Amino acid sequence: EPPVAPKPESALAPVEQEQTDQDTSEDEITSLNTKVEDEPPTREELIEKLTRPIYFALDDASLSDQQKEQLKQLASFLLAPENERLNLRIEGHCDDRGTREYNFALGERRAAVISQHLRTSSLPKDRLKTISYGKERLAYSGISEFARARNRRGELILKPVFEPAQQAQN
Repeated sequence: EPPVAPKPESALAPVEQEQTDQDTSEDEITSLNTKVEDEPPTREELIEKLTRPIYFALDDASLSDQQKEQLKQLASFLLAPENERLNLRIEGHCDDRGTREYNFALGERRAAVISQHLRTSSLPKDRLKTISYGKERLAYSGISEFARARNRRGELILKPVFEPAQQAQN
């Protein structure tokens, strides 16, 4: 007797079962993604977001509304009691165009405008340090507009404050 071909239903049954399993796992993935989106950011993620560079237009040292909001949030973060031992170094940078002297002055104006905005959010001046690197520390090499735009920036660097070691008492 010749072998009997399997019924079409039985051949499809495992496929249907796989689809059901796949649908369930997609639902689980969707559920996990929703949970991840609902969770507050970790401290590291928050720091990364608040200290991302402030980019400037060519020959400019002004802040956009979005950048002002970022700095307001950074000031609030630094003013929280658990962050009172963190200070901020603000570095002003420029692209490769212009003289060395001009770019040092422009970098200083960029750092100063960031510092001033943080001070308007009640962050004490003694917790801020500004420095200009002009065009001496490029983030991107090259002369493309992308590279130059990324070099016109203010870097925000958190610096922990360490207590001097206490002398042992006898």
